[in-house]
Parts: sequence; structure tokens; C-alpha cells
Amino acid sequence: MGPRVAGAGAALLLLLVGCGAAGPGSRPATSSPAAAAPATPAPATPDPATPVPASTPADPADEGPAGPCTGDTLDVSATAPRTDGPAEVSYLVFRNIGDGACVLDGYPGVAFVAGNEGTRVGPRAAIDGPRARVRLARGAAATAPLRVRATASYPEADCVPEQARGLRVTPPGGSGGRSVPRPGPVCSADPAPPQTTVGSVEAR
Repeated sequence: MGPRVAGAGAALLLLLVGCGAAGPGSRPATSSPAAAAPATPAPATPDPATPVPASTPADPADEGPAGPCTGDTLDVSATAPRTDGPAEVSYLVFRNIGDGACVLDGYPGVAFVAGNEGTRVGPRAAIDGPRARVRLARGAAATAPLRVRATASYPEADCVPEQARGLRVTPPGGSGGRSVPRPGPVCSADPAPPQTTVGSVEAR
């Protein structure tokens, strides 16, 4: 058999093999259902840079019954006074520095004091305005308005001026006083109208 006949026979053999692999009974290949199904998106991962809101649990020390605030559990200060006619108005600030909540009820006790021993000068401050009650959580603060008329606005005989070094402040409804610096001349008598008035405590 010559080379040309042998080559034709090999080509015929390859053609028959190809037709048998894809004959009439065969089906075209299809993709598997798993491959055709849409992919399920993975759950989103929170971005660590994005803050996630969370409720802050209440501190047990600030829950439940609370007793009166005392001088030992309060930091007491006063804001800078502003002029209002013949008087200066400022605010006493009561901040709870104790271990738990406490209650301020009503009006603070306020009086001017002099000397190193804190001797009272003049009467206690008169109270003014409606009464209120404030529960102070740890670190929270409340205020009470304080009004002091100028000593020079009274006749000297009615005022009897003396030099004071500050205020002695008793917590509203509590006990124990704290000193607040406020040097200057004040009335040692009891003039009318009262030189010093204080309002009820209020939430800050």
C-alpha cells in the first residue's frame, strides 16, 4: 500500500472516532445546578472605624434610694458675678463628688463669714422663689441663684459694714458647710431689703 492510501486511511479513522464521541445519542454538556445558582453574599463585616451605638448600663451606685447630699460629698463653688442694678448675681454650683447619688432639697443655707475661724457676719441669706428637689448622680451638678446687693446702697447706720472673706454654704436639705471665697465689705446688721437672697436648687 502506498503512502497516499495509508494517509487517507488514517484520516478516515480519526473522523469515525470523532463521530462516535459526539453521536446522535449524546447530549451537549450543561453546567451543574450548583454552578448556575447565584452566589449568596457573605454577611457584612462591621467596619472597625465606624462607631457602633450601644446602650450604656446604668451605674448601680446611682440607682435606688438616695440620701441628702452633705458637705463631705459635694464640691461647692460660685460663678463669676454679673451686675444687675444695685446687686450682683451669681450661681452657687453643687457638684456630687461622692460614691453614689444624693438629693438636694430646697434652698441652701448661705451666710457671709469673716476671720480665720469663719465667724458669721450679718444674717443668713433670705430665700426667694419656688422650692425644688434635685437628685444628683455621681459627677452631676446643680445650681442655686445668689443675689447680693451692694453694701454702699444702704445707709451706713442701717448696714454697719464689716469686711468678709467669703461665704459659708450648707447644702439644700443636707448638712455640713463648705466655704466659698467672696471677699469684700458686707452688712453686719439686718438692713431692708435683705442684702443677700438665695433661690432654690435647680438641675444644671
